[in-house]
Amino acid sequence: MTGAGLSAVTEQDLLALVAALERGDVRAPMSETGLRANGFGHLVDALRPYLKLGREGIHAVVDVVLAERRHRKAARLTLVWTGDDPGVSHSRHTRVLLPELFERARQHVLVAGYSIDHGAELFASLHRGMVDHGVTADLFVDVDQLAKRLEQAAKGAGQSWPLVSAPLVAAKGNVARGQAVVALFFRLMWPFGDPRPVVYFDPRTADRQSAVSLHAKCVVIDHEYTLITSANFTDRGQTRNLEAGVAIEDRGFAASLERQWLNLVDAGVVVRA
Repeated sequence: MTGAGLSAVTEQDLLALVAALERGDVRAPMSETGLRANGFGHLVDALRPYLKLGREGIHAVVDVVLAERRHRKAARLTLVWTGDDPGVSHSRHTRVLLPELFERARQHVLVAGYSIDHGAELFASLHRGMVDHGVTADLFVDVDQLAKRLEQAAKGAGQSWPLVSAPLVAAKGNVARGQAVVALFFRLMWPFGDPRPVVYFDPRTADRQSAVSLHAKCVVIDHEYTLITSANFTDRGQTRNLEAGVAIEDRGFAASLERQWLNLVDAGVVVRA
């Protein structure tokens, strides 16, 4: 969220900060240590210009920010659809919208997906943005499902899966298996080379016996544009199934969704490959 300032801080976080000041949990002038100790460490960068303010000054800043948000334009929502679309429609097709979102990116992209295939086609516009505009990207994946898709990709390319998957077989433990799967992802589904996204996974999804899945399918572009969809990042999900989703243009919502994922990173629920 670098450079986004208070625009990337959710209303819930602003109200929680004011409440903490009223209780005396956080004292003004604020300090980075005090913020981190009270669960506001993710706000340090955004609040750094205001650390020297007294309590009344902080209240005034929060009041102005909240008043501006309540009077700004409403979030823009667009229906996103995959599959048969008879009759009059005001939807955007998933297969068309997703590359458009990647092409729009100039700062950062967050992608979370359960099932992924045809990576060379799916991520081509994202990689161009990373090369041409310095876009950074975070990718959250389900290890077991990704491994199954990588097996299909290897066999489709005429490669021997027992040979290709040898590092997976040799991996000891869920984290090691997740890292091996991500390495194969870059080999089989990310043919572009550097730069690459930072990939995160929940180690529980590397355990074939686990009942836990990373089943979300969402994209956040530049801390402002969000896609939430039932469609997997697969050929079927993008072109053939009946799938529904919504594209949302709203900084507050985008920041809230990004914070959900970053909370998982901060808590160690998901780990970096």
